[in-house]
Amino acid sequence: MGQSSNRPPVHKSLNVVGIETLYKNEWWKAAVKYQFEGSPDSSEVAMYLWHDEGGWTRKNKYVIKTREAWEADKEMISRFLSIDSSHREDGFGDEYPVSDYYGVVDGDTVFKSDSWWKAVLKIGEKGDYETEEVMVYLWQKRDEGWKRRQKYTIKRESDWKDEVDAVETLLTTDTSSASENIPSEETEEFPRPSNQFQQRSKELEAHLSKSVQEPD
Repeated sequence: MGQSSNRPPVHKSLNVVGIETLYKNEWWKAAVKYQFEGSPDSSEVAMYLWHDEGGWTRKNKYVIKTREAWEADKEMISRFLSIDSSHREDGFGDEYPVSDYYGVVDGDTVFKSDSWWKAVLKIGEKGDYETEEVMVYLWQKRDEGWKRRQKYTIKRESDWKDEVDAVETLLTTDTSSASENIPSEETEEFPRPSNQFQQRSKELEAHLSKSVQEPD
């Protein structure tokens, strides 16, 4: 197992103001509320999944920037979890830039701009195996096409209920009482967010808000 710490293995520049761990063994799933360094008046929540590979390695991440975005995502994810994936239309899902390994049986775009694309997909097959999973994707447009930036998987409706509770708890957490970071020597393998990244985050948040006001 990796190092033991109360602080999740996120980048050291993030000020962690709350964490709700769903489970922790060789896999660690948690909802984390954090602030960017130099921005104590703003915060966001992310669902993480790490795997212990001699150190915690991030496998999944799903960012929730606003309450409005969360309500829209929550409704869509819950709807797709209840869909029976036994019937799959040939060619459905080809429009989404996902691996051929996944059989997409349903899906919907949360928002799409020239630079960012977010969608929720119902997966009925993984290779030769049948499954019932929902995946949240965020892609960024690059010269070579759409590249995945975030992916998060919900395998069971019971898991989703626990995750909803964790996110709701953190969204209502008062960050004004968080005076300092939860100590840790662990960090993610990702660099401190640049000014360009923060600008893209603002663009992403703007599109999230727009997607709630102007649904497809």
